[in-house]
Amino acid sequence: MRRNFNLACLFFHLLAITAFWLLPSPKLWAQPGLDTIKLSQIKLSEKITEKTGLFIDTANQVEEEHLHSLPALRPIPVSLTRKLDPKYVSKDCFLQFTVENDTDSAITTYFLPGFYFNTINLFKFNPVKERFELVSGTTSNRDVHSNVVKKLELKAGETATYITELEFIKTTTNTLNPTLSRDFYLNALLEDLQNERKLNSIITYLICGLLLMMIFYSLAAFYANQNLDFLYYTGYASLLGIMFFLKAYLYHRPTLANFFFESYFDFILQCSGTLFYFMFLRKFTNATRDFSILNKVLLICQVLTVIAMILFTYFNFFSANFQFQNMVENDTKYLWSASTVFFIVYSIIKRSPTLRYLAIGHSFLFLGGLLSLYLINSTQRFRPDLTSLINDSLFWYEMGIVFELIFFLIALSIKNKTDITASVRERERLILEKEKTAMETKMEILAAKQDERNRISADMHDELGSGVTAIRLMSELAKAKLKENTVPEIEKISNSANELITKMNTIIWTMKSSNDTVDNLIAYTRSYALEFLDNTDIKCDFEYPETIPTIELSGEKRRNIFLCIKESLNNIVKHSGATHVTISFHIRQDMEISIHDNGVGLNKDTIRDFSNGLSNMKKRMEDINGSFSIRNYKGTVVTLTVPLA
Repeated sequence: MRRNFNLACLFFHLLAITAFWLLPSPKLWAQPGLDTIKLSQIKLSEKITEKTGLFIDTANQVEEEHLHSLPALRPIPVSLTRKLDPKYVSKDCFLQFTVENDTDSAITTYFLPGFYFNTINLFKFNPVKERFELVSGTTSNRDVHSNVVKKLELKAGETATYITELEFIKTTTNTLNPTLSRDFYLNALLEDLQNERKLNSIITYLICGLLLMMIFYSLAAFYANQNLDFLYYTGYASLLGIMFFLKAYLYHRPTLANFFFESYFDFILQCSGTLFYFMFLRKFTNATRDFSILNKVLLICQVLTVIAMILFTYFNFFSANFQFQNMVENDTKYLWSASTVFFIVYSIIKRSPTLRYLAIGHSFLFLGGLLSLYLINSTQRFRPDLTSLINDSLFWYEMGIVFELIFFLIALSIKNKTDITASVRERERLILEKEKTAMETKMEILAAKQDERNRISADMHDELGSGVTAIRLMSELAKAKLKENTVPEIEKISNSANELITKMNTIIWTMKSSNDTVDNLIAYTRSYALEFLDNTDIKCDFEYPETIPTIELSGEKRRNIFLCIKESLNNIVKHSGATHVTISFHIRQDMEISIHDNGVGLNKDTIRDFSNGLSNMKKRMEDINGSFSIRNYKGTVVTLTVPLA
């Protein structure tokens, strides 16, 4: 049933076409509803929309010889004065009007059908031959391109009917606004048309200035930080800035460059800029690492945008069907809008501070793009009495870009703050890790040293100690056997063995890590001093705190302190003539050791006898960052100061 219906429709369609060509048609110059335009009433210029008939050849069947047989013309709809429906862009458009020179002299006028056209062919009705003939040589004046206006020359009292065949360029910015202009006013009329969006152009130039500032900032940031996201943003801002500038600068300019820009290059610039923006978003948000789903969506949008550019180029240069080309452009912009919505929703879900402000900016960009798409694809306007800004699709898109730029800067400052904080934390972590590693290495070395010290002290005690003790015992046995006939050398061997055992015990005590404390130093010093002075007439007193804190003292410090105390006791026994010595320990932030005897004190004449010992004591204390001093006070006072920290 449906198939029969389709066949019937095809049959009636063919029948209608046959009737169109075979049946006689009325003369177009006599069609009702088209008022004659009187040139005497045109002072400067006049719109003739209401006096012009329109026919659009949607079937692509009209040839030059059929101009007198066109179907009935219709008035030009108001919507076509705003924008041309995409389905009509690739079709030939015919305008018919009748002009009467009701003056007594020849008049030259110019016909401006609207914008933008690849070709404008003007035909004039020849009443003798009863057909329309192409008017040859009807070019524009030397300052205006022939695809913008056509020249009409009428003699005094002449009435002429014209049909203009128009071929539009491939853009939705085409309009039909047929206008007649006197020859002297043509340039001024074209200038007025180019400046009718003067406020819009000023705003566009201001936005281009903002984008230029962002370009300089991004280049400086890239130079300073070598971050590719700033280079991508430079590409985005540059391409959009070029597009906005050309939109304002080339508006209604009758040049082939403008035709190329309006039909093809503006969309390519927008696509290229958007590609850079997708790349910027992926890099700026670290989407590859932090937001894998967002990264995949943006990557898909990049691929689809490249495909759209290829298809748009093909349909523009290799196809006459503008509807497909326009569909590619619109679908690509809908894709961008959908990706913007996804980004906003994704940012809300993730609750990232950086994404949050980018999402706010994208919300404005989405609203501006939506209003721009509405005004591009619709013949409706918000209100005709409002300023042209409100009904300008580019203005809303630019406003979306401006707010997106503002919130991008906020997001950038937050990201920089976050990056600085993360960088400081990472630096502190690396420093702590380095210090920890150094401390662990130091502890390992110290532990190895302690182990080695303990091993050496154990070996000295077990091996050398037993050997020296055996020498001392054998020398004592030899002395006992010889009794009164003791050999002096045996006595020396015995004394040397005793001294060697004492020195070796001191070394073992110094090297053993378990003795590395202040209380152990005090105990060992007290034991040694009492034993050393036991066979002399010198009385020894010890002063130290009742409670000695557990403070670690390295073996090197213990050894140098003890040797200084030992040297002081030797000097007291040999040179002081003292009967009493007091050894005092005072523990605060440092440890102060005082050795005070009641002897004769220092004598400049005899100090040379033990000056080497004093020099050695001073050097030993300096080696452990301590200090040494000696003075006379009721005898001699030797003071040793050692830092405990």
